[in-house]
Amino acid sequence: MTPREKAAFAAGIETARQMALTAAVTIEVRDDAGEVRQRAAVAALQGLAEGLKTAFLASPACIPPANAGKAPTITDAC
Repeated sequence: MTPREKAAFAAGIETARQMALTAAVTIEVRDDAGEVRQRAAVAALQGLAEGLKTAFLASPACIPPANAGKAPTITDAC
């Protein structure tokens, strides 16, 4: 990927993360926010936002290198 493509990808991931957090806050302020279903939705959206941040916006040093088609090994981890 070119630097421009990487920047666009990161911007898209950040936008998706912010949208998930916005949706979570929107659900939290509803009148029925205390219901189990609503609390579960909020937790899922917050988890999605954190997962996107961890998986895609983590430090480049923690992203394993491409292995030319081989599966990553434990030594490839951060």
